[in-house]
Amino acid sequence: MRHITADIIFPITSQPMKEKVLLISDDGQIIGIKDVHEFTEGELERYQGALIPGLINTHCHLELSHLKNKFPEKTGLVEFLLQVTKLREADIAEKQIAMEKADAEMYKNGIVAVGDISNTIDSFPIKSKRNIHYHTFVELLSIDPFKVFAVMQNGEKLLASARGFGIHASLAAHAPYSVSIELVKMISRNCYENGKPTTIHMLESNDENEFYLQGSGMIRKLYRELNIPLNEFKPPRKTSLESLLPYFNRNIKTLLVHNTIATTWDADWAEDLHPNLFWCFCPNANLYIEDRLPDILMLMDHVQYITIGTDSLASNHQLSILEELKTIQKIFPEIKTPDMLRWATLYGAKFLGIDDTFGSFDIGKRPGINVIEGIDLINYSLSVSHIKRII
Repeated sequence: MRHITADIIFPITSQPMKEKVLLISDDGQIIGIKDVHEFTEGELERYQGALIPGLINTHCHLELSHLKNKFPEKTGLVEFLLQVTKLREADIAEKQIAMEKADAEMYKNGIVAVGDISNTIDSFPIKSKRNIHYHTFVELLSIDPFKVFAVMQNGEKLLASARGFGIHASLAAHAPYSVSIELVKMISRNCYENGKPTTIHMLESNDENEFYLQGSGMIRKLYRELNIPLNEFKPPRKTSLESLLPYFNRNIKTLLVHNTIATTWDADWAEDLHPNLFWCFCPNANLYIEDRLPDILMLMDHVQYITIGTDSLASNHQLSILEELKTIQKIFPEIKTPDMLRWATLYGAKFLGIDDTFGSFDIGKRPGINVIEGIDLINYSLSVSHIKRII
């Protein structure tokens, strides 16, 4: 058994505590929390900084790791999507090396579980090694309602492949501008029948809502550039959120990713409609692509569950949840570290359905343990902190 202590411990489900010791079994299970004075110094494994559970990255694209530093920043969503579409194909060996490095980077950065988007089987061998708990979201896209059955058939083949690798997986829609209502309905039904979570990129830019409200703008340019006809798309004359969220089953956990242009009305309306909704922020990717952030301060007052993602190395300089939290705190200094740590641990684990094991220092869990070194021990500021994985 290990007796691990530090300047402060964030159990997540209770208040931060000092002068306490985590009792950890040899296989990483939380046995209990005791007063530091019950141990001699020789019995303690002592760290400087703050102990936190393993971090949860609820949105990543491991498949795009080979695109690191390939694109200029702040070009906007449509230009970014065009570049990804043009450059995502690469030699499989190159992609495997990049994904291996990305997986190792997340492990080193104290990430214990990832909600990862996949369009192919390329990342499955890496995920099957189980250094990190992966839930794969098999991402489907087609705005043509007449292609729904073919797209679903391909998605179910990828699900079967994931199961063959022993990987947790479920279906997901790409984004409002790339899926039909019919496809969303079938994805939602599949996830409900299998008791699995799902996700969708949502409210990423004003272009998205212009496309839904008027059928015009940069999204239409994207389809012209890709030579994809939009004959079957008729703008609903409502926002993307209003148009699609009603077709997601209320009984399945649904993650909305990015939410860059979400308003108070969006948050209140969506929360009333869908009781199992989670809102994911990927701040460094938002800045990389659109050079703007969601109104996180507003949203935290209007939604129940917030989670944190990194997005991919195509739109980020690193895969670090701590760096995402530091960015949030730099721009929104009013947001307290204990709140953000809850988003980055327990709420991410709840969304992925693994909060019986991960997300907090509750007795019986095996959440992993990190120490945040350099944390301000008075105000809990993360500005100059860095992370070290212990378990």
